[in-house]
Amino acid sequence: MTQYATASATKAEAGPLRQVVLDFNECQANILAAGVKSAADWEPMNAYLDTATFKRVGAYLETFNFTEYCEFLAGWAAGGTHFEFTEFHVSEIGNTLFQEIEERHTRGSEFIRKNVIAVYRFNAENKIVHLDIYEQANDSGDWIKESAKAAMA
Repeated sequence: MTQYATASATKAEAGPLRQVVLDFNECQANILAAGVKSAADWEPMNAYLDTATFKRVGAYLETFNFTEYCEFLAGWAAGGTHFEFTEFHVSEIGNTLFQEIEERHTRGSEFIRKNVIAVYRFNAENKIVHLDIYEQANDSGDWIKESAKAAMA
């Protein structure tokens, strides 16, 4: 039987899942700013993820567990990738958070702008167990696609 979740109220303060996502995003930014040399550099993210069950499905339908996700991010960050985003909308419903953002990726002279919806799903301990990425972009960046292919190989 299909179940429907609705959200009919808005609040000025972040909900519990929103705070996890804010902290997770900050953790990723700190790792990137420190300089990524290997997949192991991304391991501080495990504070926010249930690494035993985590699955990330990306824009190209690539599916990663935690270890593969770290490998993907290492390839994505290689070569001095600069990343920033602007958040537009957030909806927290049940164990799911929907985050609508504009991403900006720069690597050397390449600049890519994407509209993205990230869908985070959480377990009872408010650890991220699933992350889906949906994007709109004219160009997703060859280095991003190559990193996804390499991590899936």
